Amino acid sequence: MFNDERLRQAVEREAVRKHLKAGEVLMTVGETITHIPIVVSGSLRVLAQNDRGEERFLYHIMPGESCAMSLSCCTGHQPSPVVAVVEEDAELLMIPARFMEEWMAYPEWRRYVSDTQNQRFNELLETIEVVAFSRLDEQLWKYLVKRAQATGEHTLKVTHQDVAQELNSPREVITRLLHQLAQRGKVKLSRGSITLLTTKS
Repeated sequence: MFNDERLRQAVEREAVRKHLKAGEVLMTVGETITHIPIVVSGSLRVLAQNDRGEERFLYHIMPGESCAMSLSCCTGHQPSPVVAVVEEDAELLMIPARFMEEWMAYPEWRRYVSDTQNQRFNELLETIEVVAFSRLDEQLWKYLVKRAQATGEHTLKVTHQDVAQELNSPREVITRLLHQLAQRGKVKLSRGSITLLTTKS
């Protein structure tokens, strides 16, 4: 993951390997950030959550990537503003937060942190654009495609209620839109799962 031998040795020495199953929650809103997660395998799904518990999908964290929110919270000593859920079985490197600043002595670590924050900023802008300017059916389709791409599987083990919650929409509306997608031949609906028959718009 890192080319700098000293940085690589520091990561191997200090990081704790953690294995999580799909659906497990890694981080909740308000939680103190004690470790920075770097995904080795699998993926994480990051969601915003308001004080009423309503959620909104933001982006995925894929192998080799970290959570920009964790990095920022470590710097500012702030609690987590997001929820992180395991999308598919994942192996993580959990780096103690105190090394966030200490490893800035390594140019490669500084680049990694900067690149991570820039990437997430761009993804958040994309999410804001989708929410602000796209119809709900377009938002739904993009959400399904991103989840399928994150797992590499065309079948998502989710219910209509799961999707509705993460898009902050009534379940009845999501069910209606999913049936419209099914009628257009884009998805196949089964109990507890949604299969994408294409990933094209």
